[in-house]
Amino acid sequence: MIDELLRRIAAFHRSRPVVPEYPMAAEVLDALDGVRIPKGIEAVHLPVLRHLEGIELSGQPAIDAVLEEFLRIAKQLPWQHTAGYLDVLPQDYLDNFGYVQLLGPGSIVEHPFVRVGIGLWGPHLHYPSHHHEAEELYHVLAGEPVFSSGDGRRGRPARATPFTTRRGSPTPRTSARPRPFSCIAGPGPSSATPSWWAATERV
Repeated sequence: MIDELLRRIAAFHRSRPVVPEYPMAAEVLDALDGVRIPKGIEAVHLPVLRHLEGIELSGQPAIDAVLEEFLRIAKQLPWQHTAGYLDVLPQDYLDNFGYVQLLGPGSIVEHPFVRVGIGLWGPHLHYPSHHHEAEELYHVLAGEPVFSSGDGRRGRPARATPFTTRRGSPTPRTSARPRPFSCIAGPGPSSATPSWWAATERV
């Protein structure tokens, strides 16, 4: 089911210029090229899925290829929350946030140190500042979330094209529009933000 989505994510990365600042991209591509998709995937739904209806395409073919396939299968995927936040964040936050772990330890597709996933943030959310050793690469599929550093400086809005790399404590804030992220959405003043992310962490 997710093989086409992973293929489109890989194709997007290959369409981007080679940038020395993002050496992890090569490791992510190697992992995506070697995936073996399991036959059975059990869907798990979260309240954040209601925001999918408001997500619009960006008009950029490489991005929209990923976003279209994600939207096609999103409700067939196992959505989850970060376990450490379940007792920390209020229920209203949890109802407006969720992600799917496509590749990585304990994910749909197992990999020992590369993670690839797609998250969806509802409007007006502030993802808690945090720190870890894994290097992460975020890519915004729709919307204009703002990434700020751990020192409290406010960043510029991240639009659909640029990559944002982070190691340590980046803090995305979403505007009134809900969107998804890539590890690395929608019209009107109350839509969401999707993004995908990729991360590498050797253990």
